[in-house]
Amino acid sequence: MRGGNTYAQRKGEHGSAILESFLSMILLGMILFGVLQLFQLIVTSMVTDYAAFRGARSAAVGFKDEYAYREAEVKVAPVSGHRIRPNDGNNTLNHDKALLKTYLAGEADIEYSTWKGKSIYHTDYHCPLYGQPLSGTCSVCNLNSYSHTDISVWELGDIMKFKFEFVDYPLDIPLHDLFTDNETLDISGEAELTNHSAAYLE
Repeated sequence: MRGGNTYAQRKGEHGSAILESFLSMILLGMILFGVLQLFQLIVTSMVTDYAAFRGARSAAVGFKDEYAYREAEVKVAPVSGHRIRPNDGNNTLNHDKALLKTYLAGEADIEYSTWKGKSIYHTDYHCPLYGQPLSGTCSVCNLNSYSHTDISVWELGDIMKFKFEFVDYPLDIPLHDLFTDNETLDISGEAELTNHSAAYLE
C-alpha cells in the first residue's frame, strides 16, 4: 500500500511539474517578445535620430530640401519595412544598396512601406500587402493600416532645424497586443545645426 501511494504521489508531481513548466514557458515567451518589440522601437528611434542629423547636416551645408529629405530617407531605409517600388523581385542587400545610391543622387525612385501615405499606395502603386493592381481603393486590406513619413526643415537665422517622423509606425512583433492596445506608434527625431550655408549662399 505504501508503495502504491508513493507511486501515485510521484505521478501527480510529474503532472504538476509539466504544468508549471508550460506556464513558465508562456510567461518567458511573453517577456521575450516584449523585449524584442522594445528593442525594435529603440533601434528605430536611434536610426530616426541619426537620419534627422544627416538631413540637418545636408541642409546646413547648402543642399536643397529635396536632397536633404533623400539623405534622411536613405538613412532610415534599414528600419523602413519592405521595398514597395521598384518591385523587380530582387530583394538582396546589395541590390537595395545600389538602388539607394541612385535614389540619393536623384537618378532613380525607390519606395519603402513606411515612407509614404496610404493614398499613394492605393492609387499609383500595388497594394503593399497583397500586390493587387489598384485604381483607387483596396478591397482586401485596411486602408488605415499604412504608415508614412513626415519630414520638415526650417531655417531659423543661424540655425537649421530638421525633423524626421514615422507616423503610425507598425508594431510587427508577435504578441505585441499583450503589452499595448496600439497597433502603431509615432517615432520622430529632431536635429539642429549651425546654418553654415548662410555664410556663402544667398
